[in-house]
Amino acid sequence: MDLYSRMGDELRSLFKDLFAQKSIEVIEKKMEVILKTSALIGGLLQKEAAELHRDVLQFLKSPKNKKLIAIMKKHALRLEQETREI
Repeated sequence: MDLYSRMGDELRSLFKDLFAQKSIEVIEKKMEVILKTSALIGGLLQKEAAELHRDVLQFLKSPKNKKLIAIMKKHALRLEQETREI
């Protein structure tokens, strides 16, 4: 599987687990994979993944915050678009 496909799969899996309220450890492991994959890809994708990571950490502290959910989805959509365009 190429890096872009892996990134897309990991993003979908992350959001599934976030909204299923999986444990923080599960979410952190998924973000770690996303960050490592984005580092291998580099460029804008890596920056967007870092921003998503920051927002996911904030979301874990305040899971009812609708604004954070919207921001996370925005980052994830950008990442997903990048993985599909390439």
